[in-house]
Amino acid sequence: MLWQRLYSFRYRYLVWQRRHGPYATIISLLVLIIISASWIPTLQGILERSFVTEARLALLRSLFLTIGGALIGAAAIVSSLVLFAMQVNIERMPHGLFRRLSADRRLLSAFAATFLLAVAIAGLSLIQEPKRIGIFVFAAFWGTGIILGLFLYGYRRALILVNPVRQLDMVVRQTERELRAWARRAKRAAPLLSDGSKELQADPYAPQHDLKRTAFFQLNRGWTDGAQQSVRYAVSFARRYAEQGDYEVSAVAMNAIIRVNAAYVKAKERTFFANQLMFDNPLASDGFINDTLEHLRQTARIGVSRSDEQQIEQALQAMADLVRVYLTIDYATPHASKTHAHLAAGYLTGEVERIVPHNAPDVLMEGVRLMGRCADMLLAADGPQGITTLVQKIGIISCAGVVREDYRPVTSTGVAQLARLSFNLLRTNSREVQFAARDIRNSMKLIAKLFMTLPDAPLMSVHSAYLAPYYSATSAQGLTVRLSELVNAVAEAPADDVNARHVIDNFREWADGMYQTEKDLLLHAIEKRSQFTFDMIHWIKAVTTMLIAVSNAAACDEHRQQELRKHAAWLIAVFTWVPDDEETVKFVENFGMTETLFEAAVDARRRGCPELADDIGKMLLSWTFKAGRYQTGWATLERGVYGLVTLALLADDAVSETRLKAEISAGMTAGGLPEKELRDRAAMEIRGRAASLWQYDHWSSAIENGMAKADHEKLKPLLEDVADLISPETKGKAASRGPF
Repeated sequence: MLWQRLYSFRYRYLVWQRRHGPYATIISLLVLIIISASWIPTLQGILERSFVTEARLALLRSLFLTIGGALIGAAAIVSSLVLFAMQVNIERMPHGLFRRLSADRRLLSAFAATFLLAVAIAGLSLIQEPKRIGIFVFAAFWGTGIILGLFLYGYRRALILVNPVRQLDMVVRQTERELRAWARRAKRAAPLLSDGSKELQADPYAPQHDLKRTAFFQLNRGWTDGAQQSVRYAVSFARRYAEQGDYEVSAVAMNAIIRVNAAYVKAKERTFFANQLMFDNPLASDGFINDTLEHLRQTARIGVSRSDEQQIEQALQAMADLVRVYLTIDYATPHASKTHAHLAAGYLTGEVERIVPHNAPDVLMEGVRLMGRCADMLLAADGPQGITTLVQKIGIISCAGVVREDYRPVTSTGVAQLARLSFNLLRTNSREVQFAARDIRNSMKLIAKLFMTLPDAPLMSVHSAYLAPYYSATSAQGLTVRLSELVNAVAEAPADDVNARHVIDNFREWADGMYQTEKDLLLHAIEKRSQFTFDMIHWIKAVTTMLIAVSNAAACDEHRQQELRKHAAWLIAVFTWVPDDEETVKFVENFGMTETLFEAAVDARRRGCPELADDIGKMLLSWTFKAGRYQTGWATLERGVYGLVTLALLADDAVSETRLKAEISAGMTAGGLPEKELRDRAAMEIRGRAASLWQYDHWSSAIENGMAKADHEKLKPLLEDVADLISPETKGKAASRGPF
């Protein structure tokens, strides 16, 4: 704790010293001079006795003259050396900035004061009588001390002036002062630009632009010259020091550009105009902003031509930061589009796209991350309609991993950005998220389909690995995990929670039409025999479960509940489109299709959706007849029957059992399981399982767990009845089962 307090005190002292150090030094010096002046009478009494004669007084005059002359020469030499060294160090900077810094008023004033003090000390040699000797010695002492202090100050000031970081800071500060001055002038000129009429009560939906300030800036078109020059200075620094490999200075230069733009936006206030859909407003184009973005675009192009990845990343980062700055613009119009933020995002997107052919995967990954970050900001400020272009561009750039293997991390990065945007759509307070959600799904569909043209491996699936941020149900960083946390928060929210209602509405719109994209991807993955099929099956099941859970939240009304459950039913119905040929059935069963359908039906019934649970049970019955015709190696027919019987018992009514037997009988009559040998073997296996319900076949199986929890007195006869329906010829016969 003592060390912690010491560090805290040291930090506060350094902050105080940076803010108030120069003023404290001047005040302390004045206090010392005033205090020491009280000793002048004492000093006078001591020295007057020592310099009584003219000869001794001449020695004092000679001392003053010698010290004064030496200090004059020292002032000339030091000032010349310091100014020469400073000019040598800054001669390669922009011409205007060189003139400004080489004629620094503080430095020149310090050396002028040094010279004048040295002359004053030499002038003390004119002393005529010892009556004022104390004052003369006092003045010579403090004059010499102040001259030495001014030498040190001049040296430190010269170091500051040749430091590029401090130079940029001075440029930004001066620009900020100029822009604040122009803002004050515009405010003072407002009465001169008024027509004298009283303003009517403004319509709250009408534009509220500051037309007087707009007119003032239009009349004084050169008011941004200083700011534009400062941006050019900063760009020059960024390019020069990037070429020299000093990226710390170039990063500071980029930050200076951001600070100047922030000061410009603050000074201009409500004089910005947004683009309109049907009208072309010339005031929507801002010359200063266009000039800044062009400088950054050219800087990025220079970095590309030199293959300087850090310079490119800094230029892209600056564009992304400008998006943040331009989002603070007040367009004085309700629901106005963030025109200039979109413009900066467009510049960023264009430069990222141009990097694709230049073999720079790290830069491309950073560019995609920045695009995703800009999309997040635009989503928060402009709503879902503001991210359409960025979503499409992220999807297109992410497809680069299909062409080049070293670009595959770019694909993973792009998928991660789309997953985060999809999650953020659910948390936004804006309406109509379905269009943005559809764009994200279409982008993911494009990426996934193109990526599945690559060869896949059984153990290490390339498709699943790079598409995991969006579709993986097992990744801790995947979208599914974040969605489940959000669903849990909504489920625990009270009925009057406004935020929960917003999220529920967003879920309803987000899921609208989802089944179409997921059906296409699932069928394409099955066609390509991709391991990504596993992710799609479990993604569909997980999202279905989440939609049902959200529909049961206290904040969800009846209408929204019906909509969410309808979307859940359509989504889980995607499984009915799976082809029923033997190769496809064997392939899909490898990923637990039967178990997934059973789990979805159990979850739907547990969450109070019996109609949906019955529909999923019908899907499981249909799949059991489809897949049960083949030897898949997973005992699909037997496991399907176990699942169907368990679901019928979960309904806890005799009607479900009767309906199940009737449906199986109808399926058998329609020729659902034509191969007799397969039916006989499955029926005997089912009877054998009915006789040994006390043991587990597969501890990880949801169906086995369901059978273990079911009422065995009802389960056993129902299994035997179903077995008899499947194979009447083997009635009473059961397969022998071992003790384990």
